[in-house]
Amino acid sequence: MAFLKNSRVYMLSAVAYMGSFLFGYDTGVMGSVMALDSFKNDFNMPTGSTGFASSEAADIESNVVALLTAGCFFGAIAASFANDRYGRRYSLLVLSVIFMVGAAVQTAGKGTIAYIYGGRVIAGFGIGGMSAITPVYVSENCPANVRGRIAGLFQEFLVIGVTVSYWLCYGVERNFASSTKQWRLPIGFQLVPSGIMFAGLWFLKESPRWLMKQGRHSEAVTSLAWTRRADPESEEVKQEIAEIKASIEEELLSTEGLTWREVLLPGNRVRFINAFIMMFWQQFSGTNSIGYYAPQLFQTIGVASTNTSLFTTGIYGVVKVVTTGIFLLVGIDKVGRKWSLVAGGVWMATMMFVLGAVLVSYPPVDTSSVSSASIAMIVMVYLYVIGYSASWGPIPWVYISEIFPTRLRAYGVGMGSATQWLFNFVVTKFTPSAISNIGWRTFIMFGVFCMSMGVWVMFFVKETKGRSLEDMDALFGQVNNLEPERKDLEADNDKDTGSHARHEEEVTVGR
Repeated sequence: MAFLKNSRVYMLSAVAYMGSFLFGYDTGVMGSVMALDSFKNDFNMPTGSTGFASSEAADIESNVVALLTAGCFFGAIAASFANDRYGRRYSLLVLSVIFMVGAAVQTAGKGTIAYIYGGRVIAGFGIGGMSAITPVYVSENCPANVRGRIAGLFQEFLVIGVTVSYWLCYGVERNFASSTKQWRLPIGFQLVPSGIMFAGLWFLKESPRWLMKQGRHSEAVTSLAWTRRADPESEEVKQEIAEIKASIEEELLSTEGLTWREVLLPGNRVRFINAFIMMFWQQFSGTNSIGYYAPQLFQTIGVASTNTSLFTTGIYGVVKVVTTGIFLLVGIDKVGRKWSLVAGGVWMATMMFVLGAVLVSYPPVDTSSVSSASIAMIVMVYLYVIGYSASWGPIPWVYISEIFPTRLRAYGVGMGSATQWLFNFVVTKFTPSAISNIGWRTFIMFGVFCMSMGVWVMFFVKETKGRSLEDMDALFGQVNNLEPERKDLEADNDKDTGSHARHEEEVTVGR
């Protein structure tokens, strides 16, 4: 009965989270496609080498992957403005069209890699915007009793998208002849979920919270009543509309007089620094190096056959989906944020150190079969991603969304998202060159990063499990000290305003 009551909420979430699915799908598809000889032949890339043995191929692959994240960075920034001005639904509609244009350019390209470069930037712009707007759109349409469960589906849709890309590329490699059609199918498949998203959005309603903020009260009531499957005159709808209205009024009051200097107050400054460093560490954990380039990495550690490396990559995706789902259901609110991050950092570091040690001690030499050392390294990669999916995968997004005060939450989360995309670009750009030039030392490097971020969390990150959003000011200290400083800032603003008014009055009298 409860599911039927919220059926439109689940439908809205499924349509909107196609953006998250695309985020994940595009993360995995190009690394797998670039492992296909058919793609290399059509774009005049060197064939016959495995992993990142060819420096020319490594450079092209890093460009193809990194340009997506560059587009995402600018898409996320643009979406922060479009989100409030044009609404959640119409912004997502436009972004889905932009993404489809980028996907079409990639699918139609042949002969020159410039088509793939350009299409990836355009598609990345769409994905970056979707990743910034989709969680807001879904959360603002969800009733409180299912909001947490549905919010967690963002990460689950993402890892499902990654896994689908892996298995689809494995399927075309096994069942299609080496031709243009072989690589175009997985790239062209991007148009399916983006088309579903575009078509589905036309049947959904705008966020009632955004409509109320624009003063469109009757439309907000209609939208909320439709989503809740209730009569617009029902007590349920009236009560929730009243709560939304009160929340918006409180928000407007709390942001009155806000200036950038408030970011520098002690209790706020540490939160912004923590959010920046946490998203920085998430990218330097090595996860995206594996996620974007999984087939090539598995070839580097001895899985030379393209078919076998794609199959191994598919298993990697399944492990990630299952672990993320289990952790979101039973782990994040029981173990807590801080110690999950510490344990995850130590666990991932251990796996990376072992992986690097095995690779330097038993480098793959016989490419006709998979050695026991290569099997051990594959297991290390799987164990690594289990640790990541139960710690540094979902937790940073949850943490940065809950530590900031209402006045600064949008800015804090936006800064964290932009940091993630920026360093995502950096890591995906240097990974192929690093593996090509320093080999096993790349895994030792990521192991050092993972250990460092676990130590950093132990000393500088505060536990937020079981605390309300209103408790965060007390948790980050100096509540009594912060308030006078904030009032001093407001007094300075008033003084500046008063001086300006007196100056205008003197000018008027002088005339």
